[in-house]
Amino acid sequence: MTRPVTKAAPRFVWLLGEDSYQRLCLRFWLMTTSVYLVVLTLQLVSVHLGLISREGATTILIGALCGIASFFVAMRSGWSKRLADPAMTAQQMVFAFLMLGLAYVLTPKLRATLLIFTPLVLFFGAFTLSPLRCRQLGVVAVLMLGLAIGFTVILQIEASDPRVEALVFACCAVIFTMSADMAARLSAIREKLRIQKKELHIALERNQLLARQDPLTGLSNRRHAMEMLEYEDRRAVRETVPPCLCMIDLDYFKKVNDTYGHAAGDEVLQRFAQGAAAALRGPDMLARWGGEEFLLMMPTTTVEEALLVVERLRQVLATPFVWPNQPAVQVTFSAGLASLRSGESCLEAVARADAALYQSKQDGRNRTVLADQ
Repeated sequence: MTRPVTKAAPRFVWLLGEDSYQRLCLRFWLMTTSVYLVVLTLQLVSVHLGLISREGATTILIGALCGIASFFVAMRSGWSKRLADPAMTAQQMVFAFLMLGLAYVLTPKLRATLLIFTPLVLFFGAFTLSPLRCRQLGVVAVLMLGLAIGFTVILQIEASDPRVEALVFACCAVIFTMSADMAARLSAIREKLRIQKKELHIALERNQLLARQDPLTGLSNRRHAMEMLEYEDRRAVRETVPPCLCMIDLDYFKKVNDTYGHAAGDEVLQRFAQGAAAALRGPDMLARWGGEEFLLMMPTTTVEEALLVVERLRQVLATPFVWPNQPAVQVTFSAGLASLRSGESCLEAVARADAALYQSKQDGRNRTVLADQ
């Protein structure tokens, strides 16, 4: 276990908020807003050059600003979280198509320039939308252009030639459809990578668990226990009460294996491990040290408290084991307990606890012996 790293406070909290996903959505909003600003700047320059009317540019400006502000409020307030896509990607794209269609009708001399932005809008969908939705929005873009061209022909804006408009529509329909298909393919790749990343994360967690967990008992294995001992070394420096370490050995375990079989021995180990979960305190950790030996780590614990914990653990084996056609068997354990000395490492304390465990066996087993302090 490592000491937690303090993360720096997020920037622009006043604008983007603190929620990580909300900040991501609003960054996407800022990206789309930059595209709007480019188009609106183009409109203002065109007004200055006398290419389009001030009234048409004003209408587009007001509509765009209202839409931009509405999407920002919806996301910044958290309202968009109730939607399937809190970034409101599809809604923003449809609004962009509406504004481009409106600009196509109101600014005839800029139509060729405006059409360039539609494929760009379609590619935004590849970041969050499904492949199907990307293709559906491609159809929406084609229909929106068709409506805009229809209005220009019907209203005879700047003497629009229906034949030219039909050619424009045909070419743009092909380009928009291909752009939507490319966005859909990128979306499919993104989704595939997301699934692979999730599977890799699950596999990594499983491997990490296998690396630190004993497969039979589900307890921490010796490798993980060694890591925790190093962590206790660092933590003990900051604590006023040192940890207590206890080595435990199940008495006559080899006899159980030889007499009743290895399956019976496995059952003893598993029952002991399962019962320990209820007997131990939250900070305590029981690890399988090897075979029928266990290491019990009790952070910031006095010797008196540690003795009580060990006795509670002893009650886990109070109920005799009964196997078919065999007499009941009472399993006990011997324990050696050591409290960490000043200037001593946890491994050195474990060695003293192991020596106390040996003394416990010499004294008749089924007892706890304190190591020399």
